[in-house]
Amino acid sequence: MRLVARVPATVANLGPGFDCFGLALELCNEVSIDTDARPGVSWEGEGADELPTDGTDMVSRAMAFAARKTKKDLPLLALHGVNRIPLERGLGSSAAAAVAGIGLAYVLLDLLDEPDPYTTFSLASELEGHPDNAAAAVYGSLTLAAADVRPVRLDPHPSLRPAVLIPEGLRLSTDEARRVLAPQVARADAVFNLGRAAMAVVALTERPDLLGPALEDRLHQDVRLSLLPEVREMFERVRAAGVPVCVCGAGPSLLAFESGSRAVPDPGPGWRVLRIAPRAAGAEVERA
Repeated sequence: MRLVARVPATVANLGPGFDCFGLALELCNEVSIDTDARPGVSWEGEGADELPTDGTDMVSRAMAFAARKTKKDLPLLALHGVNRIPLERGLGSSAAAAVAGIGLAYVLLDLLDEPDPYTTFSLASELEGHPDNAAAAVYGSLTLAAADVRPVRLDPHPSLRPAVLIPEGLRLSTDEARRVLAPQVARADAVFNLGRAAMAVVALTERPDLLGPALEDRLHQDVRLSLLPEVREMFERVRAAGVPVCVCGAGPSLLAFESGSRAVPDPGPGWRVLRIAPRAAGAEVERA
């Protein structure tokens, strides 16, 4: 049996939606498994020379996790990943791997003809720890994730034009970015974020003209930007150009929303700019 999973990159937080908002992008990793091929793990694309090939990668771990949960045994197989999502750049590469592995395991083990979205989301969140990324990776589009509630999927406004700014020489693990966050926040900051988060939902789905103020945040962006002065400088340049911008997940990448009259300024050497549309579809698993 040969199966192929496609899972999109995701941007979590989206400014004030800390640990709750996620947006899927048209940049997908593909993972194929083949039970008739020589067993092993191989990679190409982003991070191909650094990802483990001994079965300790996130895709393999997620498949094993799903098998344990369902009390099934995985057969020997060949796993090959084509990675387009940069690693440790705030674009949900780890969540994409977890979602791919769980979806592949459920089809391979004949538990479902197609992965059940909520099951995949729940297991990926439990394993990987980031429900905001997992929700967008599974369901596509714009998602709102909250504890003990099925994620809500919304259609982003058709005029949204995301531009992802990726610093080539910088990485930031989610664990490192989370350690700098304050364990408590002031009431005024919490209220500020509640208002901005509500506005962000409207801005992303109905009123893109509100994105500038709607992406403002007082819970995580400023302290994370303080870890990376060159990223903060780019953040301020983009905002000064009148382009709405936020930190991609935990960073270090930035997500901007261009419009007909305003574009991201040329970031210069050391940066990649990917202009990627929102993706309506979430994770997919096909029998090949």
